[in-house]
Amino acid sequence: MQRLCGVPQPGAAACIGIRLLPTSAPAEEPAASAVGQPAEATAGASPAVTYKHPFAGYLTAQDLHAAYALPSETASSSLQTIAVVDAFDDPTAEADLGVYDETFGLPACTTANGCFRKINQEGHASPLPRKEGEWASEISIDVQMAHAICQGCRVLLVEANNEDFTSLGAAVNAAVNAGATEISNSYAGPEEPALSATFSEYNSRYYDHPGVVVTASSGDCGYLNEACRGERHAANFPADSSDVVAVGGTSLSSTGETWSSTVWDEGGSGCSQIFNAPLWQVAVPNFAATGCGDERSIADVAAIGDPETGVNVYDSTPEGNGNPTGWGVWGGTSVSSPIIAAEFALAGGSHGVSYPAATLYQHAGEAAVLEDIVSGSNGTCSSTSACQAEVGFDGPTGVGSPIGLGAFSIPGSPVSASVPTVSGVDELGQTLTEKAGVWTNGTTSRSDQWERCNTYGGGCAAIAGATGGSYALTASDVGSTIRVQETAGNASGFGPPAASAPTATVASNVAALTSFTPTAAITGSTVMIGGTGFGGASAVAFGALPAKFKVLSTTQIEATVPDGARTAMISVTTPGGVVTSKADFTATLSVTTFSPKSGPAGTLVTIKGVGFNGHSTVSFDGVAAHVKSASAKKLKVTVPSGATAGAIAVTNTTAPVGTVHSADSFTP
Repeated sequence: MQRLCGVPQPGAAACIGIRLLPTSAPAEEPAASAVGQPAEATAGASPAVTYKHPFAGYLTAQDLHAAYALPSETASSSLQTIAVVDAFDDPTAEADLGVYDETFGLPACTTANGCFRKINQEGHASPLPRKEGEWASEISIDVQMAHAICQGCRVLLVEANNEDFTSLGAAVNAAVNAGATEISNSYAGPEEPALSATFSEYNSRYYDHPGVVVTASSGDCGYLNEACRGERHAANFPADSSDVVAVGGTSLSSTGETWSSTVWDEGGSGCSQIFNAPLWQVAVPNFAATGCGDERSIADVAAIGDPETGVNVYDSTPEGNGNPTGWGVWGGTSVSSPIIAAEFALAGGSHGVSYPAATLYQHAGEAAVLEDIVSGSNGTCSSTSACQAEVGFDGPTGVGSPIGLGAFSIPGSPVSASVPTVSGVDELGQTLTEKAGVWTNGTTSRSDQWERCNTYGGGCAAIAGATGGSYALTASDVGSTIRVQETAGNASGFGPPAASAPTATVASNVAALTSFTPTAAITGSTVMIGGTGFGGASAVAFGALPAKFKVLSTTQIEATVPDGARTAMISVTTPGGVVTSKADFTATLSVTTFSPKSGPAGTLVTIKGVGFNGHSTVSFDGVAAHVKSASAKKLKVTVPSGATAGAIAVTNTTAPVGTVHSADSFTP
């Protein structure tokens, strides 16, 4: 194993990823590789890599979802933005995420589709800080873990100028200002009790953001950093802050489809000497066993951190020390922090809770939603649980590892029993209306947020200002689908949002008839007409003949070819005017005229049309008639005895097959 960053300087943090190094490199020795890496890096965002495939037997995105019983996205995840805060620039962060997504079949998360964004600590897209290879690896871990867990969330990478807490803290504030709903901090530095006022100021200035989920890695040097030479023996900041969610590390393994966790022996934990424990932590059963008294205990919760059971990550930016590039196996609470932040995002964020760690503690001891880690230790701490697993709350793993999303919900808050629905015409200028869903546990407040999605109903984004029970479609909606997200609250708090099904693709209200299918058919058959602006269509005609029709959507009409139709253009009358097809519809079997219009039995009647043949049969209002002669466009028949007033029918048993009728009635 190799630690990503060295011992942090006073007033600064270190990235805390740990690489599980292969036993042998496939090509060059590290020394030769270290010489070649800078030249490779100048080639751009895709330098040559050492390992081009993930390592078998280590965790994939799908494994993480199986281990923690997670959905890949939820109704609320499209409105969540997970920020990962790191130092320095990773020039290949987006490209590396693309390789990760493609390899594991995840939806693309790019700048182009609005999923990925990178800013500096001032909140601007440029200038970005200088590149630093070791922190670039940390960034790859954070970005890929966030997207692996919440595939419908946006990912915001905020790059601090350097690893000083003032710079990293400024980046946290930039994330909040940029709209982040969850912020993951995969770095740590030992707290300094002699500088408690300074660390308290860091906390209040940078990490106290009520209503935003802020996660922080507990560290990778065991209990009070005792496992790492040169590290100050203390709890780590900012995980020691009572305002953040401190995330510890576990070892994760499976037997068949059953997953289990133990304490990772190098995951961070300990009692703070600067910050007091929040009320919800002190109140949890078994807290006293940590020996922390009224001091903050780290951690609150835990996830995979052990590199021996680690995750596959792709990083093509060379570290500069000869280490391999491309795929690698990584661990550390650097992995744990973005996983927990992304799980919060999947569950809909903080749900209005000022300090969301409190929500986790409300579920302490609930085996259905939290795996209680009951074995393993990360150091020596006498007879306390500050460094060893215990039944219930303990120092290294807090309340345990979340299973599913139940641990992120507020007990007693509303739960969706049926999702809201949307009605209305999906066309520019039309108004959509929401019908509220059904919620359990009672509601005292309810709010709506309309969202614009892609044509498949994914990639949804909130529409600014669209928060009422109805929404008027604008030009920006054309080509997209629309859905509404509903949130309900009661005295306990807000429950996870529920979202309606997306509408059909919103069409322009400029009327146009662009297609019809089939292009040829017998009368009485169905034709699908495509175009735009069909909402409110009042008439459809084949030539001069009106047709029965049904408006299926603003872009599609189902019409019946009228009796008597000839080869002609199709027209649709809409509120925006009459639109006509550019091509003719061809009637393949049709009775267009007949004469005479009346007569007694035995009268010779000439029927004109198209599609007739020698096998055509004729009936007068259901009574079969004798066909005296037949051609493709003309039939001569005699009126049968017993015929009554009605349409004349012609039936073909050979192509074109079917029965067609005259538009007018024959009167005997």
